[in-house]
Amino acid sequence: MRLRSLSLFVFVLLSVSSFAQWVLVPSGSTDRLRYIKPVSASLIWGCGNAGKVYKSTDGGLTWTITVTSATAVNYTVEAFDATTAWVTGTEGGSINVSIWKTTDGGATWVSQYNNPNSFGDAVRFFNANDGVYYGDPDPYPSTNWEILTTSNGGTTWTRVPRANFPGADSANGEYGTATSIEVVGNTVWFTGYSGVAGTPFAVYKSTNKGLNWTRTDVPSVNGTSGSSYIAFENEQRGVLVALNGTTARTTDGGATWTTSSVTGAGFRAVVNLRGTNRYVAVGSAGASWITYDGGVTWTPIEGINTTVLYTVGAFNGIPWAAGNGGEIRKWNGPALPVEFTALSANVTMNKVTINWTTATEKNNRGFEVERKAADGEYITLAFVEGAGTTLEARNYSFSDLDVTAGLYNYRIKQVDYDGRYAYSDEIEVNVTTPEKFELSQNYPNPFNPSTTISYAIKFDGNVTLRVYDFTGNQVAELVNGVQQAGSYTVQFDASGLSSGVYFYTLSAPGFNSTKKLTLIK
Repeated sequence: MRLRSLSLFVFVLLSVSSFAQWVLVPSGSTDRLRYIKPVSASLIWGCGNAGKVYKSTDGGLTWTITVTSATAVNYTVEAFDATTAWVTGTEGGSINVSIWKTTDGGATWVSQYNNPNSFGDAVRFFNANDGVYYGDPDPYPSTNWEILTTSNGGTTWTRVPRANFPGADSANGEYGTATSIEVVGNTVWFTGYSGVAGTPFAVYKSTNKGLNWTRTDVPSVNGTSGSSYIAFENEQRGVLVALNGTTARTTDGGATWTTSSVTGAGFRAVVNLRGTNRYVAVGSAGASWITYDGGVTWTPIEGINTTVLYTVGAFNGIPWAAGNGGEIRKWNGPALPVEFTALSANVTMNKVTINWTTATEKNNRGFEVERKAADGEYITLAFVEGAGTTLEARNYSFSDLDVTAGLYNYRIKQVDYDGRYAYSDEIEVNVTTPEKFELSQNYPNPFNPSTTISYAIKFDGNVTLRVYDFTGNQVAELVNGVQQAGSYTVQFDASGLSSGVYFYTLSAPGFNSTKKLTLIK
């Protein structure tokens, strides 16, 4: 077994209450922040006006501020750790884009790309090497979005050919914004702004890291489209919100959208809360909203001032927001309905066992255990009942039996009594093909009345597993058929047999083995 990813995780399930959900976090600056990127509970990056880049390594208690260029307006920052980050912004003017990179935690910034004829919107990375950048139609206005990709961490950037990308509506004044882009897996979406009444929001999508694109139009509910912003729970379910109060949701990756609106809402950014059907949006006049049902309904969150918020990000379901005057906010919501402390997986023969522990639970109906094969879709294997509401630690386990060799991902879906749910991180396990035929000793032995027999098959072929008594008479046939190479377990129930010594024999092409077992009643 090879366990590639093992992680602790916490589900954060939010609800609106009568006390403030946000607390102010001093940033040490009065300049506008335009983007915030929580990387972990302690590491948060941000960027904004005056070329400033913000970094905290202690959960927002203190901030280090560096500068890419004193004349720049920085729009997005992307990072996976405290050392390496990328920033995009305009330098010395509204259409002079640069992409900067640091490899020393922000002490120095090196320009990786510059275009004096384009306005830079956002840069996002799928991993440390593969990234995508998008900017307004170049030269502005035109029908050609500036889409760049990199496969070497930004050392070189390649423009996506015009034939690979649908044109922008230059006649309608279409352009992008820093918070109008989302990345999930190898898929990236971004939305285009339109300043003409009656024109739709354009949603552009690529499933191969930005190399090829399609376009879907989303109707505007409230006249002039304005800016729109997008976030996704996974590669299928996502939401769009707009400055004019339009909201939309999709369950098919953006192929179709269902629209509605929130009266008076001036949305400016939205974030998904860690693989759940919950999203938090922020916007004008310090307002913010939360949805618990994938964007069907939006509930206002009690505010703390009227500062315009331009960005919202989240780590482990904890949102951070930022905006005018150097303001940074951190979520200070209620206690977690379910507090997970550990998730692990192990493989024995062809059995994958998933273990998880909760420290506390509230309103928890239970857990769905899900699995997917490489390049497949998740399927539900089982439902494990939760403890409802408890302050005591609880341990849970589920065993996935007869798993053939291959690479798999497992995750847990926690479900509340009211139908709300949240996903855990994924665990990737590799169930390998046995290197040899093997018949293991049954366990327990001696036994009464049942025992487990495990064996491994090196090649595909017809396999039999039979049980004999002391005189050589067959008393049970446990397996008889073609099996793929892999590891297997079989339960032998001897309720109808008398106490005594028995033998079990495994036969496969080129292999035969017999072991003894003892039944004591």
